[in-house]
Amino acid sequence: MRLFLIPTISEIKTLCIQVVIVTLVWLIFYRLSLWLFSYFEYNPRVYWIFLPAGIRMISVFIFGWAGVLGLFIGSIITNEVEMSSYVVYLAIISSLAPMVAKRTCQWCFNIPRTLEGLSGRQLLVFSVAGALANALFSSLHFYISGVSKNFNDFVPMFVGDLLGTIIVLYIVKGLLRLAIAIYKPPPRIDQHEKRDLIDFVT
Repeated sequence: MRLFLIPTISEIKTLCIQVVIVTLVWLIFYRLSLWLFSYFEYNPRVYWIFLPAGIRMISVFIFGWAGVLGLFIGSIITNEVEMSSYVVYLAIISSLAPMVAKRTCQWCFNIPRTLEGLSGRQLLVFSVAGALANALFSSLHFYISGVSKNFNDFVPMFVGDLLGTIIVLYIVKGLLRLAIAIYKPPPRIDQHEKRDLIDFVT
């Protein structure tokens, strides 16, 4: 029996790989989103379409707390203002909000633990919950920090995160279905069917 559930070297390596993957994917989609949707900028903090929001949800869905850590590091790296407590708190919100949404959806709406098992309706509920959590917590942070004097960022951030999440989740779900269809093993043939096939061929 392992004492105090101390992680093994293999588990630590796996965790580090997962964190690096999430961080890199976040960086790629962040730059891609800015390049594709720069026209949809509401202000330097908020976009009407924000693809990395979908990466948040997928990361915590697949990797759990390793995804949260990867999102935190990615958010720190992509922040374009001087390093401060404001940046750290914003990164914490960005990484924890999807986990809050995930746990809430699993508890209230019986959302499955795997992305493959999500129905279209559950996918929409999951997207709304993630966008709502991030927009709400971020808007509160902007207000408390004095960056925003009101909650004008809430609606565009909610819409941007929702659209970005839906776009990315549906792309990933479609790719999963395609991969399953491609790599699905052929059906097994029982002995009776095998004899009929041999008789037919001969």
